[in-house]
Amino acid sequence: KFPNFIFKRTFLSSIKMELKGQILIYTEAGNKECMSTKTKIESLLLPYAEIDLSQHPDRRIEMETLTDRDTAPQIFFNDHHIGGYYDLIDLEACGKLDGIIDEVKNTPTPASAPRPSDQDHSVSFRRIKLEQVLATMGSQGVLSTHRRFLTAYHNSFYGKDLVEWLKGMKLSYEEALRMGGDLLNEGLIVHATDPDHPFADSDQLYQVVGGGYPSALNSGLTTTLGSELSAVKLAENLRKCVTSLYARHISEDGNKVNYEGIKSDVEFAKYVMTSQQLQRVSLSNLSKSEHIAMFINIYNALIIHGIVSRGAPTNHWARYQFFKNVSYVIGGHNYSLNDIENGVLRGNRKGMVDLSKPFSSNDKRLTMALDAPEPRVHFALNCGSKGCPPIRVYTPDKLDSQLNRATKSFLTTGGCIVDRETHRVSLSPILKWYKADFGKSDAEMLQWVCGHISQTEEGKVLQELIDTNLFKVSWLDYDWSINH
Repeated sequence: KFPNFIFKRTFLSSIKMELKGQILIYTEAGNKECMSTKTKIESLLLPYAEIDLSQHPDRRIEMETLTDRDTAPQIFFNDHHIGGYYDLIDLEACGKLDGIIDEVKNTPTPASAPRPSDQDHSVSFRRIKLEQVLATMGSQGVLSTHRRFLTAYHNSFYGKDLVEWLKGMKLSYEEALRMGGDLLNEGLIVHATDPDHPFADSDQLYQVVGGGYPSALNSGLTTTLGSELSAVKLAENLRKCVTSLYARHISEDGNKVNYEGIKSDVEFAKYVMTSQQLQRVSLSNLSKSEHIAMFINIYNALIIHGIVSRGAPTNHWARYQFFKNVSYVIGGHNYSLNDIENGVLRGNRKGMVDLSKPFSSNDKRLTMALDAPEPRVHFALNCGSKGCPPIRVYTPDKLDSQLNRATKSFLTTGGCIVDRETHRVSLSPILKWYKADFGKSDAEMLQWVCGHISQTEEGKVLQELIDTNLFKVSWLDYDWSINH
């Protein structure tokens, strides 16, 4: 370990670093080497600008012309083309990187250097400084586990302890308060127990975003540093990751998953890294269709992530625990599979074996719940069993037609069987478990079903049975075996 005075001097010098020039990286969403490049540059406390070719494909020709290469990442220090990630590592290994960094620190960006698009966000020095402070808090023992009644808050701290620690780093009292406020305003820390209020030198308990939920599959302090993405952009990146995975490891009908293949696929590692960015995403500006599509895709991907990481549940109790405990940190809050399905997409309704709603009246996650259940999501969510609907990727602009198609497909391929002679209507247990979402009575539920298969022969027969009130409802068996 460094002597304490050396650590303080290094800490103070790092938070004052600035660049006169520019570091620019051409990147692609989900690319592991791009992520490693950004992490490496951030570890050097260097701000950079990014041109995401996934968002700006028109800039690819520019990159290829400037570099004579067709793959990302490509790194520029001012107008000096460094190369890719391994070129950067090689420069550091042979001792040449420091000189290049000194040049970009002291030399303004020349007109010949590539420029970021107006929409591209430069990772600011302020943000990197705060990330570095956060990481240092962990290594210096500022973070701990605090208990309030029966709840344990991991990676948490009192406001007064952070202020004292920062003062020990030779910051003034005012600077320490300002830094605490910046950590809070940037969404890097949250209030652990009390209502929102400005950061204070007090006994108020704060918690590192993501660090409070160590069991979440995307949690931890190892999240890629840098600026948070908008929810729309992150949702798009996640869709690209899962679409690539699904294309290689899920059958064409969406009913069978090669979990072992996913586990060993480098694309899955890229997906896991992308999912970590959910920790700090802002969900406040999503449209309803963006909101629903994002949570459906997250749910289906989280199911796969959970089975790959923890194995498939094999009995009813194990399934209950799986859906209750397998989770992601999203926007600073923990969402289990149960929270996403019953809390968000069903408008905060009790699950089929739950005694209470997922979100209490003072739960901040309640703002994410739909105003009313969207019944069609039951035919879009895949729980990892053979009895579930197929896995698909949903997009905001086509969501309505995609949900209608998924609902009709499920009902007409074994989810609803109508027998004219016996007047019996046999339905998937999904409609029994979530009956309240489809209507107040069997007749209302069947009318809802009929509305989605009305153009089929079975739908016409069902409408006759509803009109004459002669139907008998029964429930089909459900296949809980894993869909591998």
